[in-house]
Amino acid sequence: MAEPKHAGPALVGPHEPPGDAPRADILFTAPFVVIQTATAAGYGLWMVLGISLTLGVYPDGRGEVLVPLSIGLVFVSLGLIATCLRLAFAPDWHGWNPAKRMMPTIEGLVAMVNYLPMLALAGLARGENDFWATRLAGAILALCTLATLVYTARSAARRLLPAVAALANARPLGRTVSALFAGGLWLWLCIALQSETAIDPPTPWRLGLLAVALALGIVEGMRWRALRQLAEERGVAERFTTGGGAARLLIGRVGVAVLSVGLPCLLLVSHPAGRLLAPAAGLAALSCVIGQCLEQRLYGRAYAQLVAA
Repeated sequence: MAEPKHAGPALVGPHEPPGDAPRADILFTAPFVVIQTATAAGYGLWMVLGISLTLGVYPDGRGEVLVPLSIGLVFVSLGLIATCLRLAFAPDWHGWNPAKRMMPTIEGLVAMVNYLPMLALAGLARGENDFWATRLAGAILALCTLATLVYTARSAARRLLPAVAALANARPLGRTVSALFAGGLWLWLCIALQSETAIDPPTPWRLGLLAVALALGIVEGMRWRALRQLAEERGVAERFTTGGGAARLLIGRVGVAVLSVGLPCLLLVSHPAGRLLAPAAGLAALSCVIGQCLEQRLYGRAYAQLVAA
């Protein structure tokens, strides 16, 4: 009887991922982190746009709809483009390599469904967003992006150790909250670049972004708790609590927290007026994405130290 090629999840050791899981070090490489962060930001941008259109709180204008849709399209498609170009760091897109198989995986199909309401919304954008079909398309787009973030994250998390899945931001809650915050900031930039109407600081959507930032801080704390738990299981918890390495890790955590959450929240609260609004929104969006990328890399460095212990 032939032996199976891969051991199932129930047969692996306590510190070994299933045989079909991606190696943990790949999850923290710079190109992979950039693509994953940009993809999540694109889905978040589409989700926030869809919610805003559904609730009827988004400014009217064809360009106001097409610009965030286009930016989100670029972000969301980065992984697929990298896979089609056969880049070494992107062997597949949601488990699907178009060069090797014709039909995409279930994850790939779920991700591709988002393009349908996106195209419908682009076609319905005619300057006024109160049309019922526009609102319906926005609601469908928001639901599709949420389903994609949750389903793809759950699928990835099933093939990883729980602690590693949390560190790699492969849990549905963490990925969705990160995507919402980054996407909301990019939508703020789109509005600031195109809308001539002044937006007062205490608008509901800005307060909502601040609430999402608070939730994001809680989620990040849970991720670091998962790292400490993994260190305790390996008996090297002191590596992350004492010594120079722990101090450098703490400094890095503070730095990425300022970039990913602190600076964007400060700009949201201060809300510069006039010509400073668009640069402030752009700085907040870029700072958030860069901070999320650096934070993921910081998790990877800490995980590498843990594995080498």
